[in-house]
Amino acid sequence: MVARGFRPPKDPKAALELMRKMPVYGRLIWALARDPRVPTRQKLVLGAIAGYLVFPLDIIPDFIPVIGQLDDLGVLIFGLDFFIRNAPREVVEEHMGRIARNDDELTHDLERAQGVLAGRASELRATLDRILSRDREGDNS
Repeated sequence: MVARGFRPPKDPKAALELMRKMPVYGRLIWALARDPRVPTRQKLVLGAIAGYLVFPLDIIPDFIPVIGQLDDLGVLIFGLDFFIRNAPREVVEEHMGRIARNDDELTHDLERAQGVLAGRASELRATLDRILSRDREGDNS
């Protein structure tokens, strides 16, 4: 399973298959963006995509329903496709192998974040429970 970008789907089955692969493409882009073997000028493509999506002026204004968002989607898809296709082939293949084994940086980063946030989440839950119990006691008085 080597990703060399993606082509527009020809039928609904192909579109569903593409949607199913989107998390893999996301993980691949994350890995390539962090890899020092991918040239900085190549990574600037990601910055250009983000800049276009954030910049308030578009080719087609966003206030036009549906069509206004299609130019953003097109820039995103074609930009990411360009980024993946032009990354060094051996680096892409290496990262795809890691992703297939579920041993990539994004997985590790998410696990670390979950570990850090899990403690915070339980503290937040306990604080909310205390506040809610005080509110219930206040309502019963």
